[in-house]
Amino acid sequence: MVGYLSVDDIATRLKRFGAKSLERKGGVSGIRVEPAARALVNDLDGHPHAFVVACIADRQTKADIAWNLPHAIRERAGDFEFDTLRQLQESEWAAVLASSGHRLATKMERRLPAAIRHIRDRYGGDASRIWRHGSSGAAVARRFLAFDGVGPKIANMAVNILIRDFGVALATPMPDIAVDTHVLRVFERLGLLDRLEHSELRSTQGKQQHRLQLRARELNPEWPGELDWPAWRVGSTWCHARRPPKCDQCYMGSVCPRVGVTSNPTI
Repeated sequence: MVGYLSVDDIATRLKRFGAKSLERKGGVSGIRVEPAARALVNDLDGHPHAFVVACIADRQTKADIAWNLPHAIRERAGDFEFDTLRQLQESEWAAVLASSGHRLATKMERRLPAAIRHIRDRYGGDASRIWRHGSSGAAVARRFLAFDGVGPKIANMAVNILIRDFGVALATPMPDIAVDTHVLRVFERLGLLDRLEHSELRSTQGKQQHRLQLRARELNPEWPGELDWPAWRVGSTWCHARRPPKCDQCYMGSVCPRVGVTSNPTI
């Protein structure tokens, strides 16, 4: 029997799941890469630009491919020091991206070197200045948006990871939720955001994504992005889109009203 709760209670349970499911090992949660690759992207003190490169690459590809890229670049270049990357030839960037399996490999050939140049020109080669002490979460998201190829989703994702996984202390206002298909689907099925039905699909999708962002601000104004990780984890693990969801296994299953869930879900 599903026990129906208020939207505030459901949001609180979702946050509780997020807090319980984090790996809490001082680094990015949810990536499946070899230890050397994980250590590199988690090295905010010695190689903060590795984290930035991985975030920029985490678009339209598997997360594991994106977060392994700094290590793959290091293997090609010999090290991952900033000066080494700054002098890396275009052909070397292209060789790494071509063998990475990234869906946007040709675009990343341009965007990643451009990111290194931006860090050099704007932050003196020290990417940690992007989230320097005293910055607000909103300001850090704005700084990520200045990188070529980074949109609101990646910008907010990066800042939420810094706060959640690395414990970087940022001031208010805090970052928004990273709008994602998994997150949107879970919000709708949990009854946290009502679905829209219109004939103009593209317009409807864009509107619903913006409504998701505003809804997260309503439900958790202190830090809207706190709802990001647990909703994404539920959606990617149990609350599937094109196959039956595993409601009996889901952490939210006992309280979820399962809005729009059918035997052949298409949400």
